[in-house]
Amino acid sequence: MLSPTTESESPYSPLQLHFLRRLNRLLRLRADQTAQLNEDGVLLIDRAIYSTYCDAVDLGVVEEAHKLVHRLASPSSQPATAE
Repeated sequence: MLSPTTESESPYSPLQLHFLRRLNRLLRLRADQTAQLNEDGVLLIDRAIYSTYCDAVDLGVVEEAHKLVHRLASPSSQPATAE
């Protein structure tokens, strides 16, 4: 979905691409760095992810942002299911 294409080939505007790429980077950062961060560090990344997700929604790429979050969300961020 976010393959390295030129912006003229993309169905997204440059601003939409910016926020989708930023969301992708933040999600990967959280997945890769969670073990090295304390609780406050994880909270800061989570807030940045939420803010970027909201920006993507405002720009009309909610479906793409939703797919990124569900594809790259770390298992630790998923709520526990009651059995």
